Amino acid sequence: MRKIFKKPKSSSAKTPSPEREEKDFRLRVNIFAAALAAAGLLMLARYAQLAVLPTEINERLRSRATKQFESEVSLLPPRAKIVDRSGRTLAVSVLQPSLFAIPKRLPADRAVLEQIAKQIRVPVSTLTDLRRTKKGFAWLRRHIPPREFETMGELHQWREFIGVAEEPKRIYPEKETAAHLVGFVGIDNNGLEGIESVFNSQLNGTAQIAKVTRDARGNVTLTTPNGAVQPETQSKPLELSIDLSIQSVVENAVREGVIKSRARAGSAVVMDVQTGELLAIASYPTFDLNNPAAAGPEAKRFRPLMDALELGSVVKPLFIARAIDRNKIKPAEPFFCENGAMTVPGGKIRDTHPHGTLLPSDIIKFSSNICTYKVAQRLGRKGLFDAIAAFGLSRPPATGLHGEWAGRVSKPESWHEMRFANMSFGQGIAISALQLTRAMAILSGGGSDPGIKILAQNEKPDTSDLQLPPLRVISEETSRLVTQMMRGVVEEEGGTGRLASISGFSVAGKTGTAQKYDPKTRSYSERIATFTGVLPAEKPQLAITIVIDEPQVRPAYGGVLAGPVFSEIGQKAINYLNSRGLIQLDPLLPEPVPEPLAQRFPAGDKNAR
Repeated sequence: MRKIFKKPKSSSAKTPSPEREEKDFRLRVNIFAAALAAAGLLMLARYAQLAVLPTEINERLRSRATKQFESEVSLLPPRAKIVDRSGRTLAVSVLQPSLFAIPKRLPADRAVLEQIAKQIRVPVSTLTDLRRTKKGFAWLRRHIPPREFETMGELHQWREFIGVAEEPKRIYPEKETAAHLVGFVGIDNNGLEGIESVFNSQLNGTAQIAKVTRDARGNVTLTTPNGAVQPETQSKPLELSIDLSIQSVVENAVREGVIKSRARAGSAVVMDVQTGELLAIASYPTFDLNNPAAAGPEAKRFRPLMDALELGSVVKPLFIARAIDRNKIKPAEPFFCENGAMTVPGGKIRDTHPHGTLLPSDIIKFSSNICTYKVAQRLGRKGLFDAIAAFGLSRPPATGLHGEWAGRVSKPESWHEMRFANMSFGQGIAISALQLTRAMAILSGGGSDPGIKILAQNEKPDTSDLQLPPLRVISEETSRLVTQMMRGVVEEEGGTGRLASISGFSVAGKTGTAQKYDPKTRSYSERIATFTGVLPAEKPQLAITIVIDEPQVRPAYGGVLAGPVFSEIGQKAINYLNSRGLIQLDPLLPEPVPEPLAQRFPAGDKNAR
C-alpha cells in the first residue's frame, strides 16, 4: 500500500511576524486608553454637573447634604468692656456654656424626650415642638451658669442631637450702680438700653459663621472659625466720663433723700462745669443690670433724661443773667415787689413772703416771683423765649442716649399775660434734670455752652482753625456776677437754700419748689423739690442738680428736701477729687453755719419756692 506523505505547512503561516504583533498590541492599547479616557471624561462631566455647575440637581443635592450633615449659626464675639474714667469695670463679657439641638435628629419616643428635658431642665413641650420643625439648628438654653451646668451630669448619651457651645455672657460687676446709664444687652448680645445700645456697633466685634457638624462617631459639634467666641483681648474698653466713686455717693444720697421724704422717686446729676463731662447721673428707684427682666417700668425709667418736670424757681437766675447781659436791667437796679401780691391780666401772682424793694441779687436770694416777672417784662416774650432756648431748655441734651427729653416750651405768640408771668418763674416750662444741670454749667462756667459728654475726654482738645468755638450764651463778666449773686441763696441770712451749704466751701445755687401737673386730672397736685448749684462759687468745678419727685413730707420745699442731698454729694465729691489731686481747692474760713430752713418758714406754706 502506497504511503502518502503531506507536505508540511510553512512555519511562517502559523506564527505572525514581529511587526504584526507590535501593530496589534498598539491597537489594543489605544482602544483601552480611549475607553479609559471616555470613562474619565464621563466621570468628570458628571462631577461637574453635580458639584460645580449651577444646575438644578447641583443645588438640590447641596441643600440636601447641608440639611443632613451641617447647619450654620451666626456668633458674635465677646463685647468690649465698659469702664469708668479710672478704668474700673462696669460691664464685661465672660464665656458660659449654652445647649443647642439638631431638631430633625431628636428621637420620636416621648419617654426619651421627657428624660432629656428633665436632665437639661427645659419643658418637654420645647423638645416636642422643635422636633416638628425639622430645623437644622436650635438653641435650647443659653448662658447657663457654670455651677448649674455641672449639676446636669453627663450629656454624652444625647451626643447625636444635642451639643454644647461656649457663648459670651454680659456681666455687670457693679449691679445697680449706674444701671440706667450703662444699660444692658439681650440674649443675642446686642445692646438694648443705655450705653450698651448707643455704642452697640463699637462694643460688638464682627459676627462669624459657625458650622454645626457631626463627626464619625456621631457627636454633634459647633466648629467656630478663628476662635469666634474667644475673648478679644485686644479690643479697647469704652471709657465713660462717670467716676464710679462719685456715682456711688450720688446714688446713696438720692436713695436716702427719697426715703426720708417718702417720695415717689428722685434723680441727680453731677457735671464738670469746665468740660461738660458727666461725673455721675443717678435715677431712683433703680434695678440690677444682671437681672433687668425682674425690674418694672418705674425702676427702669431714666429720670434725669426722661422726666419732663416743671422745676419751678430754679430758672430765675438764668433769666436775670440774660436780662443783665442784654442790658435790659442793671445789676444794682431796684425792683418793687408789690409787698407780696400782684394782679396781672388773668389772675394774681404772689410771693412766699412780702417784700418791698429788692435788687437782682435779692430777687434770687428770696426767690421773688413778682420781681422775676418784672425782669421778664424787660426781656419781653421773645427775649424770654430766646433765653430759654439759649440755655438749652428747649432742645435735647444731645448725649445720644435714648429717651432724651427735648423740653416743652410753647411759642411766645400763644402766651397770654398770666402764662407769661408763670413762665418767668418756671411754671409751664417742662425740663429735665440733665437740661437744668447743663444750663447751670453755662451760667456759672463762663457763659459758654460746654455741651454734655458721656465719654471720658482723655484726648487733647482740638485747637485747629476748624474747631468751632463753644456757643456763647452770656458774657464771662455776667457769668461771674450772677454766680456770686446765687451765693446769697445758700450763705446769707434769709436765703432759701441754707441747708445746701458745704462746710469749708462756697456754694452758689437756687432752690425750686413747684407743683406737678397731672395730665389725667389736668390739674396741679403733687410737689417737686429741687436744688441746683455749683461749687466752689469762686471758680466753679462741679454743677449738681437734685430732684425729689412727689415728696409726702411737709413742708416740701426744695431747700429743705433737696438741699441736704446736694450738701452731702458736694461735700463728698469735692473731698474725693481733692484727695486724688484732680482739683486743688483751699477750704474757706470761717465755715458757714446753716440755719434750719424749717424754722424760718411756717409748715404748709403752699407758695414756697
